Amino acid sequence: MLLAFWQVQRLTREINDLERQAIETRNRLSNYQKYASVLGGTSIMTMSNVAGMSAELLPRAAMFAQFSNQASSMSAMQNLQVMKMSGMVPWTGNPMAQYQIEMSAFAKFKEESMKALKQQEIQVLNEKEKEIQLEMNSIEQRIAMKRAELNSVKQLASQEARDGAPSFGL
Repeated sequence: MLLAFWQVQRLTREINDLERQAIETRNRLSNYQKYASVLGGTSIMTMSNVAGMSAELLPRAAMFAQFSNQASSMSAMQNLQVMKMSGMVPWTGNPMAQYQIEMSAFAKFKEESMKALKQQEIQVLNEKEKEIQLEMNSIEQRIAMKRAELNSVKQLASQEARDGAPSFGL
């Protein structure tokens, strides 16, 4: 009888640990989804966009914001230079109008490059979300199995308690 009660306690602890893991895993999944949402919702990643990230994702988001800004600027500058060298940027004769045309082209190239970089990062995040979801499913299956085992052990303990109770000749 004591063995059954010990098993009830052990299984209860194991279920509690698994439920704690499930909560932590749900939080991680939520953090990745929030980060993907930030990526999808902004045109340019800045440090202010990533300020509210979880401690787990803040370094990644900050590095991506810095990298994507630099990489998209370099790509835009290269594309603008190629357009200028190939004669695709018209010469207006007006330096101010010329500057505006070039800056407009630069901004467009930068935006396109940023979109491509963000799509790559979102794909990586989607893969990570799938991994976390598989982990979550595994934890939930283990919880269900432990609960079924706990119910079985509780029934056994209850039966042992009834069988072991003295009847006092009644």
